[in-house]
Amino acid sequence: MSNSGRKDGMKDLVVRCVVALVLLLLACDLLPTGEFEPTGTAFALNLNISVVSITGDPDVVGTGPMTIAFKASSRTSSTESDVLPAGLLFVRRNNQTQHLLFLKDQTVTAGVATTKTLVGTFCCNKHRAIPDAGDTFDLGPITDDPGLLQIVGIVKNKDVSGYADMYVVQRAVQMVTDSTGLTQDYIDSLNALPADTTQ
Repeated sequence: MSNSGRKDGMKDLVVRCVVALVLLLLACDLLPTGEFEPTGTAFALNLNISVVSITGDPDVVGTGPMTIAFKASSRTSSTESDVLPAGLLFVRRNNQTQHLLFLKDQTVTAGVATTKTLVGTFCCNKHRAIPDAGDTFDLGPITDDPGLLQIVGIVKNKDVSGYADMYVVQRAVQMVTDSTGLTQDYIDSLNALPADTTQ
């Protein structure tokens, strides 16, 4: 074989290897498709509730792997409450951390004195840092992302309190926000989660 024939063979091999690597990354859900940013319909919190802070919290709740402390006070002389709906996003203030998503309706309360409610959320940007107690958030919109809405529709009435089930759902969220979206097999896995019997 001539030198030019060997070079052509090597080029062909390199091209094939690159194509195979790209296909592998896509199949394994490892290739990012862009930075997820929250969009959707503005959420209107009960006007009688004043948000004091929304921060990471080290405690664990059964409605998501990332616990957030929602601190609020009442603008009235009595305790107020509201439901943070499935599909609501918390928007990060620090660009290095992840945006957060609600997949379950969760009630928050606000007493005359500042009241803390722990809520569970799911992380949206797997290439950013996982929020911790020092990270703060703002109320964001209710998502209009079709993939996230599909997950909300399936998971809203599922029990995700089990460690393994919670992380099946977490991966589903990041398949939508950080990769190419859900596969049918993964949709089937979400549908197979146990029903939430507490509702």
